[in-house]
Amino acid sequence: FDTLPGHMNEDCLAYLHGFNWLADLRQIGSQRARNRVQVLITEWISLYGQWDSLSWRPDVLGARLANWTTHFAFFTADADRKFIEGVFSELGRQSRHLSRSVLHSERGRQRIVALKGLIYAGIALPESDRYLIQGLGHLEFEISHQIYPDGGHISRNPTLLMHIMTNLIEIRETLSAAHIKVPAWLQLTIDRMAPMLRAMRLGDGGLALFNEGIIGEAETIEALLSKANRRKKVLRAAPHSGFHRLAAGKTVLILDAGPPPKLEANKWGHAGGLSFEMSVGKERLIVNCGTARHLGEAWHQVLRTTAAHSTMTVDDVNSAELHRLGGFKRIPSNVYCSRREIDGKTVIEASTDGYGKPFDLIHRRILMMSPNGAAVIGEDQLSGTGGRKYSLRFHLHPNVKATLIQHGKAALLKPRRGPAWKLAVPSGNLKLEDSVYLDGPVRLRRSQQVVVSGRIFGRGATVKWRVHSI
Repeated sequence: FDTLPGHMNEDCLAYLHGFNWLADLRQIGSQRARNRVQVLITEWISLYGQWDSLSWRPDVLGARLANWTTHFAFFTADADRKFIEGVFSELGRQSRHLSRSVLHSERGRQRIVALKGLIYAGIALPESDRYLIQGLGHLEFEISHQIYPDGGHISRNPTLLMHIMTNLIEIRETLSAAHIKVPAWLQLTIDRMAPMLRAMRLGDGGLALFNEGIIGEAETIEALLSKANRRKKVLRAAPHSGFHRLAAGKTVLILDAGPPPKLEANKWGHAGGLSFEMSVGKERLIVNCGTARHLGEAWHQVLRTTAAHSTMTVDDVNSAELHRLGGFKRIPSNVYCSRREIDGKTVIEASTDGYGKPFDLIHRRILMMSPNGAAVIGEDQLSGTGGRKYSLRFHLHPNVKATLIQHGKAALLKPRRGPAWKLAVPSGNLKLEDSVYLDGPVRLRRSQQVVVSGRIFGRGATVKWRVHSI
């Protein structure tokens, strides 16, 4: 810890100070790994025993308490009495501080992690039942305010949904292991979240990319869901969270039909209104560009824009005006979505007035998937009198190669595996442009996008399109 580089970002430092890496050393399980943990904990106490704004931040402190108590038996085996007494002293001191500061943590995942540490301290430390009672009481309140009735999270970020569900399941398992009755509200919340998390998975088992989310590891997500409950229910419509799912055959489509998240729910929400992602089998076909906080502010802000999503833009303006410091300066007032079945086909109709204030325009998107999943029919409408030019974008996964055909009226989409697909726009002219894609916290990949552009002429515009296997 005394050699941490000064250029490390806050997230990396929080990970280190939270001791989340303890599980990896415990997995190794060797005496050398155990001795290394003892050295690092002793070093940490020496360097950071006094309050520090980052290492003693409530969520970081909560993670550290949870990890120290969870892996205590591992790293204290064969340790001398002085080390064990020192750790116990620190656990007591840090628990007292967390009890006082837990509600100073940011809402969202940070508050949940802080409360998790307080609950673990209440379970593990002698005469600390008050921490358990305090932590569970606040956790119940947070869940009631953070988790929608449909199981989604107020951040509208599928990755955050997964992380919070992970913490809730770990709390449930720790309570059970300590022979403490699991509160009914905790199990009911997990039961509610699991179908929502399943709904946000594409065919490869990873998560769709909305509002700063990343794909994640399919195996990790599957293991989490197997712990949640045995039922394999998948939501088709999540009206509170604002997502809809179409699935037939091997085709999955997930539509963002909700408003941007509020600042307190997700500081870095995206202006991706009515965007969608689509996969066929295990291959992602049409995607959003992802997120890039680690690449600096410029990239981060670009990937929050409407143009970085598979939806429609007007005059290169965002459907929700981004604030550089987080949140939005302008958001839609009304976002509407309906879902119905017609002759065995599911039809979703969504609209947003995100372009209402700047252009007096309403964007309406209609999507229909064939019963066998071999075709998706779409229509994008702009209704109103403002604006000069629209651009309808279909960002493609890097593993999909596109070629214009039919004199620019269609694009041939060839995924890495499986059949080719054709994206046809009979009344428009298609262009292929460069794009980027981030499927995790590190890799920036080159990709393509199909762009349909046209004039609005003060009376709105309608673009009908179809993507189908060939």
